[in-house]
Order: sequence, then C-alpha cells, then structure tokens
Amino acid sequence: MAWLRAMLALALVVTALLVELTAIPLFHLPGATPDILAVTVIALGFVGGPVRGAATGFLAGVLLDLAPPSAGVLGLSAVVFVVAGYVAGTLGAERDRGAFATVGITGLLAAATTLGIAVVGGLVGDPRISWDRVTGLMLTQLAYSLVVAAFVVPLVTVLWRRVDPPTSRYELSRQ
Repeated sequence: MAWLRAMLALALVVTALLVELTAIPLFHLPGATPDILAVTVIALGFVGGPVRGAATGFLAGVLLDLAPPSAGVLGLSAVVFVVAGYVAGTLGAERDRGAFATVGITGLLAAATTLGIAVVGGLVGDPRISWDRVTGLMLTQLAYSLVVAAFVVPLVTVLWRRVDPPTSRYELSRQ
C-alpha cells in the first residue's frame, strides 16, 4: 500500500501545481497568489506524518522551482515546503483537533511559507524579494489559504483514508 500512498501524494501535488500555475492567475486576485500547493503539502503532512510531509514538501518544492516560468533560486521552495510538511506532520499527530482548528493551522502554516520563502530568499540573495511587500503578501496568503484549506484538507483526508484506512482499535481474535 505504500506505493498507492506515494501515487496519491504525487497526483495531488501535480494537480495542485497545475491548478496554481495555470488557473489561479486567471482570476487576477489582489496580493499573493493563493498557494494551493502549500496547502496540499500541509494537508498531506497532517494525514501522512512528519516524514511523508517532509518528503512531499521536497517533491512539491522542487517541482515548483522547476516549473516554468522559473526565475528564482532552485531549491528555495523545496527548503520551505520541507519544513512546512514536517511541521504539519508533527501537528497532525493530534487526532482530536476540530475542523476549524485544522483549517486555521493550515492557513497559518501556508502564510508562514510566504515568510519562509522571503527569509530564505533574502539569505541567498534572491533579487525578487521585496521586504516592503512581505506583510501584505502574508495577510492575503492567510486569507486565501483559509478558504482553500476549507476544501483541500477534507478532500485530502478522505482520499488518504480510502488509500490507507485507519487500523481498528479493537482486535477481534478467533478462539
């Protein structure tokens, strides 16, 4: 079943990347572009755990950095998405969290990826980083991510449970 989980994660990441790069810019939304890929990585981290979240974040970040129009530093998004996927996987271990809290945490982590890309980009000298816009981009990213997470997180959770059903709490043994 591990290969099925990997195929599901790959399909979700590629779909989110394609939607983020092709369909979302057509809406001409103010501020940041809604980061569907970050929300998908965070949702996969919630359901898959820290290691799968980090691996998915690395895959998503590298694909985003390689996808045209790629004008930035290769690996910049990968570093930030690895951290976001790992943190989401660590926070996803708590199963008694409500839906609103999960969506709120997803929105905050997605907004933190915007700050993370600005910080790491500033450290490596990415010329696209404009510090006077970071606060506005984080706020719009938070708003967009809360809306996107309300749809993406439940969808990812349902699909993951179909592929990897939870184990039963009770063992039924034959005697």
